[in-house]
Amino acid sequence: MNKRVANNLERKAQFALFVTSYLPLFILIIFKQIYTNYNFLNWGGFSASSLNLLLEKFGLSIILTVVSIYGYYGAMKTLKNIHEASDNGFPVKITDIKNKNSESIGYIATYIIPFAFQNFDNWLELISICFIIYIIYRVYINSSLLLINPVLNLKYSIFEFEFEEAEKNKNGILISKNNELQEDDFVKLYSIGNKMYYSKKLN
Repeated sequence: MNKRVANNLERKAQFALFVTSYLPLFILIIFKQIYTNYNFLNWGGFSASSLNLLLEKFGLSIILTVVSIYGYYGAMKTLKNIHEASDNGFPVKITDIKNKNSESIGYIATYIIPFAFQNFDNWLELISICFIIYIIYRVYINSSLLLINPVLNLKYSIFEFEFEEAEKNKNGILISKNNELQEDDFVKLYSIGNKMYYSKKLN
């Protein structure tokens, strides 16, 4: 039997999913920066100094607003495409399964909350947070963190599971709209990365 090839997500889709995982943080930063620098929200005309002030005091909010909108709609489109493509998945029987939704709580505590207490009103802090987020992004897209997403958990559940295929025991991480998957359930799996799957429960 030929080895099954993973349907790896495109970089744009991975980036969109990453952005949604940080959407709560981005919203907090936007509101915090606007609230902190509210006194600078007045027309200063067109000049190098006014442009520099705009970017220094609100540049991160502008960037994060654009990125958040792109990421949210990109993620929704990605999930819609995956759901439609999952009809071409392969059926398996789950032999063991563990709910991993609690991982999102750790994700919030470890990666999101610490950033919420930073100041974002000078160039050094802006560059620092962008650099750190970029490093986390690189780790994110090359690991199972791709599915650890507190925003997606509002609609989807994440599981660590085992299944049997071609008389071999295999394991991985799956994301599903069904939050009550159990052992012996039959599901249709659609590969979205290395040992990462989207699933539909078979009747």
